[in-house]
Parts: sequence; structure tokens; C-alpha cells
Amino acid sequence: MTNFEGMHSYFWLVLPRMKTTVHDNVPYTTQALRQDLLRVRNAWDESQASRERGAIYTYLTAVFELVAWWMAENRALERAQKALRLRHITPSDHDEPFAAIIRCTADPAKVDKRTRSKWSRALRYALAYKLPSEPLDKFIKRKGGINSCAAKFARHVERSRQSI
Repeated sequence: MTNFEGMHSYFWLVLPRMKTTVHDNVPYTTQALRQDLLRVRNAWDESQASRERGAIYTYLTAVFELVAWWMAENRALERAQKALRLRHITPSDHDEPFAAIIRCTADPAKVDKRTRSKWSRALRYALAYKLPSEPLDKFIKRKGGINSCAAKFARHVERSRQSI
């Protein structure tokens, strides 16, 4: 039996590619979802209370890790829509999991739809290209910052559409 306890959180992103399968019959309850959203909201509050320039990465890392975990379980869209409903926001077919969690946890007076979209694109870029061992903030900074990562993701999507 393989012991997975204590493995880095990014380990769960590569787990589906491994030959070893882990069957976890513990349901992801509404209360667990509320706790996860509260943890991300607390990261938002912490980042807003800080005067440091890079404080937003605390929040973006919390969003990234939650959605990446859901994606590893192939449940991201379903759980993101459930999170929106918990916040009394009607989900749509266009909701993307990173944007949905940002919408549920960040102050709407400070994060408008353009900012939410930009952060979501940057996080999707990181999900696609970041190595599991590299911290999110270091990856984004190495790639030129949030705006640069968001733009690179948009170009990648555009190239994908053109090749169809």
C-alpha cells in the first residue's frame, strides 16, 4: 500500500496520471465546500490587510490550490457551480472554476469582472505550464507577472481556436 499522507498539495494534480489509484469514498459535503470557501475568503482578507505589493499572491495561491484539487478529482465545474449557488449567484454555462471561486470569495467592490477574468486566465496559464514544485507567485513573476500570464493564456486559446 502506498502512503500518500504528507504529500505536497500539487501531488494530487499528477495522481490521475499515476498507475496507482486511490479510491476515496468520503463525500465532499456542502459544509466542506463552505469551509474551503471560508479558507479562500480568509486568504483574501489577509491579502487585503497587507501593505506588501505581492500580497495578492496569498489569495491567488489559495484559489489556485482549491480549483487544482477539484480538477484533479475531475469535479471542478460541478463544485464551482455549487459554490456560486451557495453564494446565491446563479451559475451559467460560461462560468469557469477559477473565476467562479474568485467571484465567491473576493470583494466585488474591489474585483470587477475584468480583473476576475484576468486573474482567472493567469491561473489557467499557471495550471497548464507551472511545475508542481514551483510556488505560484514565483512562477507568475518569472513569466512576467499576472498581466503577462493572462495575455499568454489568451494567445494560447486564440491559437487553439485558429487550428480547429
